[in-house]
Amino acid sequence: MMEKILSHRILTLFPNAIARKLLLMLIFILIFWVIYLASKDHTKSNIGVEMMKNFTPIEVIPCNKSENIKKNCQIGMKTPFPSGYTLKKMWITAFCKQIKFNETKNINDCLERKLIYLMGDSTLRQWIYYLQKAVKTLKYFDHHGAGIFKTHVLLDVERHILIQWKKHGHPFVTKKLFSVKDENYIPREIDRVAGDKNTAIVITLGQHFRPFPINIFIRRAINIQKAIERLFLRSPETKVILKTENTREIQQNAEMFSDFHGYIQNLIIRDIFVDLNVGIIDAWDMTIAYCTNNAHPPDYVIQNQIGMFLNYIC
Repeated sequence: MMEKILSHRILTLFPNAIARKLLLMLIFILIFWVIYLASKDHTKSNIGVEMMKNFTPIEVIPCNKSENIKKNCQIGMKTPFPSGYTLKKMWITAFCKQIKFNETKNINDCLERKLIYLMGDSTLRQWIYYLQKAVKTLKYFDHHGAGIFKTHVLLDVERHILIQWKKHGHPFVTKKLFSVKDENYIPREIDRVAGDKNTAIVITLGQHFRPFPINIFIRRAINIQKAIERLFLRSPETKVILKTENTREIQQNAEMFSDFHGYIQNLIIRDIFVDLNVGIIDAWDMTIAYCTNNAHPPDYVIQNQIGMFLNYIC
């Protein structure tokens, strides 16, 4: 009875013989596909398998191979991917041998008679704050600016050390006030540096460029590259280090400030500066490895960034 009713409905809905044949063909294919998928489900290795109840001990056999001897970290070395790993809150590079700068005396000996210019965003300003706490001989010099984005200077008169941080030019996204009287772009700041073997420049760029079209970031990076080339022509002994941008938290404006934009900018920076004799502090890989998810990572991350910087200049 049911078959007659179904046949009558099919004839009513599809009076054309060709349409009825196509419908029956589709039904046949659908039934075959369902049977095929059902049979595949039972052949998957991880489905319908009972878990082990008694786990046997796993023995870890010591490795007799020794790690390849690496050269000391030097400016101009190419950074692989990934560039390192973390162990007990310490950053271990994958491409060079690091010297540990854990004591104030070691840091002072490295920084003696050095002029260090930090150019970039607040992730570099964190270096000033950390060094002031870690090295008591470095004294803060009030530059008579406005707010937290004024120029920051640390001095050690006895050892002739100067460390200066200055924010980069627009775009600079913040809700806090800052003075534009001494506003300048990084290329112009680099052009003002005379440079010598005791001068080091650290540059970071990216966080404040994420909400804007990528061509603005590319143009700025190329201008910085040209300024570094001019610096090397007049003073090839000057040391230049690039700190890549950090990963950050995704709480507000996720679409505008997403790490997706930061990753693209990270690749662009590496590509533009690939032929220059500069050092790379891979803050991108560091903050991924530490899983900080914060535009301003904690002090132990900053310590490792500065440690990498000291390895480059000493």
